[in-house]
Amino acid sequence: MSPEPTVRSNDLAFAVHAIVLSGLTYTQFWPLLWGFDVGSRQRVSAPIAGIFWGSLVGVALVIIIIASKGGNCGEDASSWAWIDAIYAIGYVKLIITMVKYVPQAWVNYKRKSTAGWSIYQILFDFTGGILSILQLVIDASLQDDWSGITGNPVKLGLGNISIFWNIIFIVQHYWLYHIKEEEKAVVQSTNGEQQPLLATRDEERANST
Repeated sequence: MSPEPTVRSNDLAFAVHAIVLSGLTYTQFWPLLWGFDVGSRQRVSAPIAGIFWGSLVGVALVIIIIASKGGNCGEDASSWAWIDAIYAIGYVKLIITMVKYVPQAWVNYKRKSTAGWSIYQILFDFTGGILSILQLVIDASLQDDWSGITGNPVKLGLGNISIFWNIIFIVQHYWLYHIKEEEKAVVQSTNGEQQPLLATRDEERANST
């Protein structure tokens, strides 16, 4: 085993950041809070609901087993311990990461286009995945114990899964479905944030006539 844990303060900061922004994003589906329009057909799909509730039930079962069979009130590492609940939650995060990229990749494939979709978040995510794995390698090398890499399978898996899907998105955006200039003009013309606040002189003349 690695003499020191390869979980650092930035891992905690990453988790807190993800919770805050994910919660903020989720609140946008409540029209009373933001005033956004939510489609009447917009519902959680059955597979996603199954994964969500299955994950909660799985973690709850692990906690029940620890509470009932764990030695020394869950402090005995040779039996069921509270660290196993942490591992279970980590594997839930791994499952969610494997699933969360699929819908957007499928939509891009069906539309044969990435118009109207931002690639910047993917580039940031791709960079974060590389740096996350690089941190594992550096920590393990400094400890002269490479078990620190495989001893943190969730972090290793998260980094690799993110890189894998991000490469797919990058290939879709820049090669397979590269947005054409005329498509880009259409997207910008329909985006209110891209419209000038003041009309041009030609538009004023057209409106006056």
